Amino acid sequence: MASIDVRPVHDQEWEVLPWLWQFFRHDLALAVSALPYPDGRYQAQDLPHGPDKDHATYLAWRPHPKTSEPAPVGFALVEGLTRQRRGLAALWIAPAARRGGLGQELALNVLGRHLGPWSIAFQHDNPTAGRFWRAVAEVAFGPGGWREGERPVPHRPDVAPDHWVESL
Repeated sequence: MASIDVRPVHDQEWEVLPWLWQFFRHDLALAVSALPYPDGRYQAQDLPHGPDKDHATYLAWRPHPKTSEPAPVGFALVEGLTRQRRGLAALWIAPAARRGGLGQELALNVLGRHLGPWSIAFQHDNPTAGRFWRAVAEVAFGPGGWREGERPVPHRPDVAPDHWVESL
């Protein structure tokens, strides 16, 4: 398994994040019935545009197979740094880098950087995400160290509730 270099987004790297965010939202579009807006992009209102006290944003890097230069292969967005419970607002790995454990490596790396209880949501209609987050929870929080529940999606009574994995 090829490893990744996970590090906080540096000043000159913030312009990379919106590009990766579009891929993340595209992947999520089927589960949340999303369409691009008139400018051709998916919503980005939840994406930080620079450092702030309540969020931590990480890029995952590994050598590009054609150039050997560092290439961004994923990102993670943590929220709730100023609150009691942390949340993983977004985690994405490039499709070509999936299925080799890099998503779990990124998730565990980021979860391990921030102490305190965690909440991680995933969509009801995304069984792959459910399997992924349950496996991550077993490693990160240990057997019996987490629970799963459902909560209604705010302002969306027409959709299935979100599933939540929470550390105890």
